Amino acid sequence: MLSYISYHYRRHTGRPKVTEFVEYNKGRLVGEYVEGQGKWPRLVEAIEKCKEAGATLIIVEIGRLARNPRFLGLLLESGIDFVCLDNEHCNRHTVHILLATAEEESEKISRRTRKSMAECRKRGIKLGSARPGHWKGREHLRGTKQAIAASVKMRRVRTRQAYEYLLPDLKRMRLEGKTMDEIAAWLNARDCLTTVGTPFNQVSVWRLLKRYLGDDFLGPVKDRGGRPQRIRAMEKSA
Repeated sequence: MLSYISYHYRRHTGRPKVTEFVEYNKGRLVGEYVEGQGKWPRLVEAIEKCKEAGATLIIVEIGRLARNPRFLGLLLESGIDFVCLDNEHCNRHTVHILLATAEEESEKISRRTRKSMAECRKRGIKLGSARPGHWKGREHLRGTKQAIAASVKMRRVRTRQAYEYLLPDLKRMRLEGKTMDEIAAWLNARDCLTTVGTPFNQVSVWRLLKRYLGDDFLGPVKDRGGRPQRIRAMEKSA
């Protein structure tokens, strides 16, 4: 009895066709894979399963995928038997022809795109995010650096608001000589959590103090040579 594995792209379509094809060839369906998005991870899994089970891959609908060099390249390199329910002429003996055609078409599209963009630049037409009005109402987010800076700033504001009421106690404990571990235990005893929802530890306390109280409250630390150092605020309070 022949074994088959079906492969669907993005949606569970064509199941009746798969069942009809398998029954007509008196085989059995041993696996089903549905692709989402990405670099064809489910196709790779389906190919590996076909190799393990000695099965034939059923591509429910190849459609536009027949113009995708990456997709066709995976099928060609795999060496497995496959059939396409919507294109009976596409199989492991003809896929190299489709691959050559797809690569040529991809190169043509790339050349046309580059030519069109060059003509637009020559005529002074701005493209993408540079075109007029693209950032209207979102000027503060313009550019990757600005967007990242805005995100970091917002996270720091939210974090400071979350721990604002604790800062006086943390400052007092550091001036009293409490260690990072002791402060972490004090916070965990009060069911305080970090912004990612985990209990405090020495490192998270150190980061909190450094960010919102400054280096003066980091306490006894060691320099690069391993020699102990002491913060100025602690020395003044002694």
